[in-house]
Amino acid sequence: MAPLLIVVALLVIAAGVALWLSDARERPSRDAADFVEPAEAVEPAREAGPAEPEPEPEPEPEPVEPEPIPEPAPEPELIPEPVEPEPEPEPEPEPAPEPEPEPEAEPGPVEPTPEPDPAPTPTPKPAPRAHRKSGLQFPGASRRERRAWAEGHGFSFAKHSDELVGEWQRGAAAAGATPKDIASGSIYGHSTHVMDLGGVTVIAMDTGRISDVVVDMRREGFHADSSADLITVTETEGFTVLGTHAGAVERFLDVRVRTALSSLPEAVTAAWFESDWVLAEMDRSSAAAEWDATLAPLALLADAARTLPPETADQIEFGFATRDMPEQTLTPEAHAQLRPVTRPEPEEPHVQRPDEPLEMPTRVTGAVRGQVDYSDLGGDEVTAIADGAPEEQTTDLTRVRREQAPSSIFGDAPTKDPEKEEE
Repeated sequence: MAPLLIVVALLVIAAGVALWLSDARERPSRDAADFVEPAEAVEPAREAGPAEPEPEPEPEPEPVEPEPIPEPAPEPELIPEPVEPEPEPEPEPEPAPEPEPEPEAEPGPVEPTPEPDPAPTPTPKPAPRAHRKSGLQFPGASRRERRAWAEGHGFSFAKHSDELVGEWQRGAAAAGATPKDIASGSIYGHSTHVMDLGGVTVIAMDTGRISDVVVDMRREGFHADSSADLITVTETEGFTVLGTHAGAVERFLDVRVRTALSSLPEAVTAAWFESDWVLAEMDRSSAAAEWDATLAPLALLADAARTLPPETADQIEFGFATRDMPEQTLTPEAHAQLRPVTRPEPEEPHVQRPDEPLEMPTRVTGAVRGQVDYSDLGGDEVTAIADGAPEEQTTDLTRVRREQAPSSIFGDAPTKDPEKEEE
């Protein structure tokens, strides 16, 4: 890579030197043309002819004495000219009488004139695409452009992302390309990633719901390898719609989808739904202005993805045994007339009774069984701990009484001497 950059730098320097030399050669001719007199520019015809010789200045005449002024000659007498008689005015012819206007015929029922067909409204031409300034770019120019776009929209930028590797398997990611130069953020309530995938710009937006149905929409004239499970469903708004389930795709194509497809810029060549993502593939010459124009229609497609069938639910496994319900079959007589099936009466269990009935206790007659101690009715069989008389209180417990006796610390010693006792 380094030798290639050196060669490119040398070529750029050589081109600059050549431009400088050519400019230095043309500069004197341009400077000479700037100092041309304005008269020569106004009258180009005179410059084309041969130059006339300038006339020599005439010698000044010598002073001459003034001649005497001659006397004026007498004026001749004027002879009056004969006056011609004025012609008499001719009489003006009288104006001819105006013809009387004929009475207008009464208007009859006017037949309605057929209205002209309305002129067909011209179809609006698509706005011109914003091309890049130059097809030749320095290494890292697209990355810097992506980083600047991410900072302007509050997105984060990363060269690689391990979380997005293997996330998509269709469209531009069918060849196993790895996402690069990723601008990640949230817009219109959806998580969005703008990245380079397989050499093209791809915008991915989260739909919020996983679906097993794949919908692939390709612009007319865009050729790509088609999967074996995709079938052509319809064509709308300049896109060919393919899918894995024709019925689900037809129900999915509502007014929101058609509006979004008609609003996508011309740089978007394909869009497809995969798992919980909707992705838009753009051509290699797409610019930042076309990325902005793609976000709103792509968010509308992400909202419409909720109409696709959800992911297939897993079968529920019961961890405990259950009893089978009895099968109810109709009798042959029930084919002619439906009537409720009579249930068989349950059999009563066999009860074995003794020959002589047992004597059950009764309250009709008194009887004593066993030894019973007689006691007074209402008395307590347990003797009371106290007799119930209140104990005499020497104090009312409001204060501690002071004893007037002397201190007892001096009387604590034993009265007998222990040494004498040992002797």
